[in-house]
Amino acid sequence: MAVQLGRLEVETPDHVVLRYDLAGGGNRGFAALVDFILAALVFVGALWSFSLLSDPLPAARPFFGVLVLVTFTIAWSYFVLLEWLWQGQTVGKRLYGLRVIRDDGAPAGFVAVLVRNVIRIVDFLPLFYGLGLLMIIFTSRSQRLGDLAAGTYVVRAPRPQLDYFSLRTVTPLGDGRSIETRALPAEMQRLVREFVAREARLAPKDRARVAKQIADRIRPFALELAVSDGDDVEFLRAVARSMRASGGER
Repeated sequence: MAVQLGRLEVETPDHVVLRYDLAGGGNRGFAALVDFILAALVFVGALWSFSLLSDPLPAARPFFGVLVLVTFTIAWSYFVLLEWLWQGQTVGKRLYGLRVIRDDGAPAGFVAVLVRNVIRIVDFLPLFYGLGLLMIIFTSRSQRLGDLAAGTYVVRAPRPQLDYFSLRTVTPLGDGRSIETRALPAEMQRLVREFVAREARLAPKDRARVAKQIADRIRPFALELAVSDGDDVEFLRAVARSMRASGGER
């Protein structure tokens, strides 16, 4: 892993280099503003619901402070659950083309997402990401305290563009069966493109090993699971055919 001139470079175990542009404070600030508006709406809605439930029940009124704390937790879970379940994105991040990833290029796991969002409270001080914004500006890897603690990065995640040259000339994909995928992340699309571009130069044993590593990461996104249980190399070729047919937008 290396960071140079605002770009994060990650080498995968199969020696494929993934390159990401680190997100700056501007886009991250606008994305955070959108997310906090949505989280505030969740907070107000949950608090209003709890107040309606507690009004008819006098015994519940002494516990209103606890209900406020629960409401705050529900609103804060907006960040945790979306970043965990939505491949490192929230609504704000998706609007501004951003994504949270680990230092190996994969989407952040639950523990990392939880850590970076708990420390978000500190980054928020003294007013709307004052400390966090300073950290993003003055650290070489554009990380706030939550990112430093969780080992995560926020990168730009534009719609991936397909390299037609590598798919059509370097590797003879032919007209075999395609495999539909659902929202295949950009880094996995890059892995597929790199593999089909280089597989002809790999020894059969290395080709099978690398194909298995990549296929194991992609299979959860395959819609035709019955087809994906076959040969790993042919599985990746089928995914590449689907990417070619869809123009690289999946």
